[in-house]
Parts: sequence; structure tokens; C-alpha cells
Amino acid sequence: MTEVPEYLLERSRQRRAALGLPGGAAPAAEGGSPAAPATTAPSSAPAAAAAPQPAAAAAAVAVADPIPAVKVDTGPRSGIPVWMMPVVLLLPFWAVVYMGAFAAPKAAGGPRTGQQIYVAAGCGSCHGPTGGGGVGPALSGGQAKLTFPNEADHVAWVAEGSSASRGKSYGDPARPGGPRPAASGGMPAFKGTLTPEEILAVVQYERDRL
Repeated sequence: MTEVPEYLLERSRQRRAALGLPGGAAPAAEGGSPAAPATTAPSSAPAAAAAPQPAAAAAAVAVADPIPAVKVDTGPRSGIPVWMMPVVLLLPFWAVVYMGAFAAPKAAGGPRTGQQIYVAAGCGSCHGPTGGGGVGPALSGGQAKLTFPNEADHVAWVAEGSSASRGKSYGDPARPGGPRPAASGGMPAFKGTLTPEEILAVVQYERDRL
């Protein structure tokens, strides 16, 4: 049987004594006095147990970092204050109302008829209330169409007046009874007084209604 060296037995006893296990007492020395227990270095286990665990240490010293605010890029700013936005949006509406306030008022009940224009423009003071003539030539009974077979020439005559034809004849030179003379040139120009639509309406009245 192989004999275990004494130093190995001594180490085993020291280890058992450190762990508090039975059999860790040293054998009695010669002379009957028990040998003093071998002094062993403090075990590293208590130190390891006392050391804080990594997770616990991290939890103890961890400080919650503030979450950085996320800045949303909404594109280039217009530079217009928020309280001004309703004013800016209403500007086109105000412009329409402003322009409408200065627009020429329309006649009540729609556009005037040719007869109304004939009376209001004073045509009857020269050509007679019913176009029978007076200071100016007669227009009724188809006389206006005889002088101006082309309606466009009649419209131009009312618009431009007779001042440029003073002392000359006007209208159709082949008119039955001869052309009309513009002796005084007193026919006023209505281009600045009546609208083109009103001039056309009074011409059609003189040609077709008188």
C-alpha cells in the first residue's frame, strides 16, 4: 500500500479546517500536546461574497439619462406670426369687396332698353320724341336704314358724332332723295357717354322700333 506523504495530508487538514469540515484538526504532537491549528490565509470566498455583483453595482450608480428632445424639421419658416395668418388669408376677400365698392353701379332691373336710352340721352330733342324729326333728320319709318343700310356705319355715326363731317354729306350716297348733309355738325359723340352695348341698343331701336 502506497503511503500518502505527510505534506499532502497537512494540506488536506488545513483545507478542511478552513471550510469547517470534520477531520480538519491537526494530529497531536509528540509529548501529548495538541498541535496548534495551522494558520491559513483568509479565504477569498468571503471577499468575493462581499464584493458587489456587477448588475447590482450598475443599478446602484446608474443615473437615468434625459431623453434628448427630437427636433422635427418642418421646412423653411415663412416668418409670418401665427396671429397674422387669418389676416393674410382674408386679404383676397377684402380686395374683392374693396374693388366692388368702387365699381360702377348697375342700373336697377338690368340693362336699359334702346327706348330708355333714346329718351335719357336726349335723342328726341333733335330727332323728335318718336323719331319724326325736328332740328335733326327723321329716323322713324325706316329713314334710319335708308341713311345707313349697314348697321355698323350707323353705330359709328352715333359713337363719333357729326363734327368731323360738318359741311359734308354722310350715310349712303345712293340714298333715295339724296344723301344727308351734315350742315351744322351738331350731332354729339356718345362714345364717352354711352357704353358700346348701349349705343348698339339705341341704334337698333332707331332702326327697328321707330
